[in-house]
Amino acid sequence: MDKMAFVMRRKAVSARSGGIFRRLSGGSLALLLAALLFLMPGAVMAHDVKSVMQQDEYVIIDNESGIQALADEAAPVTPLTRSCGKPVRLAVAQRGRYDEFQTFMRALLDKLHHDGYLKMNASLHDSLYVFDDPDTWKQLSEGSRGGCVELISDGLYTGSWEDGEIWDQASGELKRRITSDHDVDMLLGLGLASGVKFADPSLGIPVMIADASSPETAGIIGPGEFSDKPGIHVQKYPKRISMAMRSYYSIFSFKMLGMMADVDETIRKMQSYEVIRKVGREEGFEVVPCFGSFQDKTDKKNIREFERCRAELLDKGIDALYMPVFDGLEEEQFFSYIQPFVENDVIIMGDGATSGAKRVEKGVLVSLVEVGLEESGRFEADVMEHIIDGVPPEKISQYYNTNMAFALNLKTARLVNWKPSFEFLMLVEYLFENINFK
Repeated sequence: MDKMAFVMRRKAVSARSGGIFRRLSGGSLALLLAALLFLMPGAVMAHDVKSVMQQDEYVIIDNESGIQALADEAAPVTPLTRSCGKPVRLAVAQRGRYDEFQTFMRALLDKLHHDGYLKMNASLHDSLYVFDDPDTWKQLSEGSRGGCVELISDGLYTGSWEDGEIWDQASGELKRRITSDHDVDMLLGLGLASGVKFADPSLGIPVMIADASSPETAGIIGPGEFSDKPGIHVQKYPKRISMAMRSYYSIFSFKMLGMMADVDETIRKMQSYEVIRKVGREEGFEVVPCFGSFQDKTDKKNIREFERCRAELLDKGIDALYMPVFDGLEEEQFFSYIQPFVENDVIIMGDGATSGAKRVEKGVLVSLVEVGLEESGRFEADVMEHIIDGVPPEKISQYYNTNMAFALNLKTARLVNWKPSFEFLMLVEYLFENINFK
């Protein structure tokens, strides 16, 4: 899987702030793609969840026709009919609720339904439901009866981002249930925190971990395309964070990169802190962390921690700031929190998750964002289907190669006195001309 191609897709979107999105024109794409690949040696390719091939008893996801796959998924289709043996009882675990998990789960469940593995109420299929709402989960569970995959009615385990003890209790109960009650046949864990708890072959059931940031660095799985743990499959985004950081550095050549790093070790791993430090050592810039309890919302402690770190980082003279996931900020009035950085001409870069574009709309200068988290959900559904069909998890490729594109806020660029080149603008998919101050 060494061959990689950076996939650019263009889309015009309206800005809630009243700013104008510009639909970018064509140009010499071959030249621009070559330039981008030079800047980003770890650039990734599109993923086609429909095509698989058997190679040396391993299941490899074919990444040759990802662009067409995106178009194909948009066409309405009739769900397939499939007969299975004993239903697979599925449990789902997440440390806390997260918007991106919603998009992921809807895409996963819709694909399982389309491919005939999951029965689903017609009212839920292709709708924007919240999967971890108790009533919705109940409907999903009841509707799944009689299919290849049955969602366990009390099989959704959600902890808390703010309170690690709640998560410890929930995950501990699920582990006990798996090993003692034996009424869970398969487990899907969402996020790195689930991987820390459940990427354990001793559980004795297939375990899939999805949307986990830097899983190899976090130590939940070994390096490589295929799992080194029997029964465990961890979805990997090859070099996603390091690619983003090297891209940012090649564009801005900053010297001191500030970062809000959580005191909680698991959350800090989800922020890819050690990956970013490694890139800093290799590229020659200094990573300046400020540690805080950014998930503790008691009496707005998360905001106070951010403001404390903001003052510390500005005092240290950083010239760039990386905004990771779980930085403690709320979406409302987001720009007011980062405005002091902007006023000091600090380059602000966002995390490469799908939500990165929303942050750019609200004032972050630039973010290399994932385009279409739905593909990640469909990838994981494909993995699940192969496991149900008898392929061991460790024989299935873990590499999910997502589409990445830049989001840019031109208003912020003017405020920090940075003028993007024409070549860079040609690589931007989401272009905001104003800041959404709401």
